[in-house]
Amino acid sequence: MKMPEINLDALRTVPLMQKVGLLVLIVGGIAVAFYYYVAEPKSMEIAGLQGDVGKLDTEIQTLTIKVKHLDELIAANKQLEIELAKKKERLPPEEEAVMLLKQVSDLGIRLGLDIKLWKASGKIEDPSKLFVRLPVNVEVTGGYHTAALFFDRIKSLLRIITVSNLKMGSPKTEKGRVVTQTVFDLVAYAAPQDVKIAAAVPATAAK
Repeated sequence: MKMPEINLDALRTVPLMQKVGLLVLIVGGIAVAFYYYVAEPKSMEIAGLQGDVGKLDTEIQTLTIKVKHLDELIAANKQLEIELAKKKERLPPEEEAVMLLKQVSDLGIRLGLDIKLWKASGKIEDPSKLFVRLPVNVEVTGGYHTAALFFDRIKSLLRIITVSNLKMGSPKTEKGRVVTQTVFDLVAYAAPQDVKIAAAVPATAAK
């Protein structure tokens, strides 16, 4: 298709001011067309992209904070698990605590104590439901240093056993040796299970 020819001679006859005005109109039309069809849509697109970038940046910052807190929570949880494992090592099942009480009574006999009373008063469940107490009322006779060694051995046990309400009578001589009557409450702590502690009563206490 042949392009239409422009008659430049006709333009030469147009006054200069009209040429300038015509040029201004042409440039202005091009500028207006560029603004409405190119610049304005692109500006809106850029503004939209900037808004999206801002939202994404906010989300990234929020997720970064959450991840940081998550790492802290994971580390804290691991530490709690380690501490819980250590606590469980000292808090045996009730069956094991029953046998432990029996071992404690045997320990006293081996050291030379004469167990006069070993009375279990039934398990007591803690309100927290995390452990139970297995209390025993104990009365022994023997040398003062033997009793002190017995309590020291109890203190060094890995499992949790406490001694309370300790009362020691006046020393007296029996069979050529000085002995003292000692009364105290012994409490073993265990993880809660339905186990009785009657088996913990030593044979020498059936007097």
